Amino acid sequence: MVRTHVSRKAHVHADEHLAYDELCGLNPLTRVNPSEAYQHGLGVSTNVIESFISRIRRSYRGIHHRFSMKYLDWYAAELAWRENRRRAGNRGQVIEMLQRALAHPTSRNLCGYW
Repeated sequence: MVRTHVSRKAHVHADEHLAYDELCGLNPLTRVNPSEAYQHGLGVSTNVIESFISRIRRSYRGIHHRFSMKYLDWYAAELAWRENRRRAGNRGQVIEMLQRALAHPTSRNLCGYW
C-alpha cells in the first residue's frame, strides 16, 4: 500500500511497532519510541497522525456511523478540510465551499448520484 500511495520522496515517521519494519527499504524512515520520549530529533513525533486517526474514529461513531471503503479517501479529505478550517467561521467555510464547487466542472463521480 505504501508503494502505491506514498511518494518515494516522502519521509515516513513511525513508532516502534514491528509492522513498520517492512517500510525500511521503501522510504526514508524515522522511528519514534513513545515510551522513551515524546519526540525524536528535530520535533519528529507521531502525534499529528494519531490525532487525525482519533478524529476519524470519532466521526465514524458520531457523524457517519459507517464508512464505505469505496469513499474512504473522501471521508479522510473531508476530515482534513474540517481540521484545516476549524478556526474559520461557518460563513467563511460556506463561502469557500461554494467558490470551490462553482469553480470546478461537473464531477463524473457525483453526476447522476440521486
